[in-house]
Amino acid sequence: MNGMGTKWLAGTVLGLPLSVALCTLAILWLPGGWESGVIGALLVCLPLWAVIISVSVLFRSSARAWGVLTAANALSFGALWLPRLLVT
Repeated sequence: MNGMGTKWLAGTVLGLPLSVALCTLAILWLPGGWESGVIGALLVCLPLWAVIISVSVLFRSSARAWGVLTAANALSFGALWLPRLLVT
């Protein structure tokens, strides 16, 4: 399947959680903690989602778009959960 709609769908469905995870990772490294950057992260999250949707159309196939975005989600959410797993 090389349809444009399925690539766009991959970017839409998997792009939002990816943009949220990336923005969360960014604000966790701020010196003041997440409280100081949560508004900025919310403002950046939706434009980042739009960029991810736009980039997802550039993949060769829809299977590649789904695979890469799934792997990116797994890596970003894994990076968010890693400190919690190491503490316990």
